[in-house]
Amino acid sequence: MKVLIVDDEFVSRKKAQKILSQFAECDVAMHGKEALEAFKIAHHEGQPYDLITMDIIMPDMDGIEALKRVRAWEEEHGIPLGRGVKILMLTGNKKPDAVLTSYAEGCEDYLVKPFNREKLVLMLNGLGFKQIH
Repeated sequence: MKVLIVDDEFVSRKKAQKILSQFAECDVAMHGKEALEAFKIAHHEGQPYDLITMDIIMPDMDGIEALKRVRAWEEEHGIPLGRGVKILMLTGNKKPDAVLTSYAEGCEDYLVKPFNREKLVLMLNGLGFKQIH
């Protein structure tokens, strides 16, 4: 399993990495532009991500814009809806409009910070990553 953790906050990024590195190869990005570049490179190298965890409020490019661009790239490259990378919004933004917009733009699920290992593992199991305990 290959994961891209996208968060501008060091502590949140490291916490997610500590949990997810037990199950997956993890890369990190500090904002949406970096995430989009890493996503494209992984595809071009034939090793696409299985999961992206995405914060929303970040400099340069926010998580919702990055989500839109990932889904647009997948569509342009013939990856059917539902067959691309799974995207979990992992953010402190619990505003209803952010949640609804994220789902409308194609995220699979939404987890509000603070999070713990148990919550994250349950969410990933629900996304189909059953090998994670």
